[in-house]
Amino acid sequence: MRLLAAFASAALCGSILAGCGGSGAGGAAAGTTRNDLAATACEVYAKGQLGDKTYKLDHAALAASMKDAGDGASRLSSPITIEPGLSSESKQSLECSVRFVAGKDAPDVLSMQFIWQ
Repeated sequence: MRLLAAFASAALCGSILAGCGGSGAGGAAAGTTRNDLAATACEVYAKGQLGDKTYKLDHAALAASMKDAGDGASRLSSPITIEPGLSSESKQSLECSVRFVAGKDAPDVLSMQFIWQ
């Protein structure tokens, strides 16, 4: 009976995804719109720039900030906290520029800046 309950729970979790662990770029809603795709590309790029440093970035705020740059690119910006809770914590603004290219799932990151506040 317990095995059956475990399978039922797994099936329910698989169909609802949002309530079964994790949030952020890998969540059920992430990557479903151009804004989400752009924010995810920026987050991946930022992680590469920050290496093993921890950080806190609001994916929804970054996605919502997307604006047309007028040259075929889009700009996104959001606050980012690098090494939150540590003595070396720094609050900055992340500015990211992306361009969507036909035939590619994710946009290309054109530039990224971390701006001290």
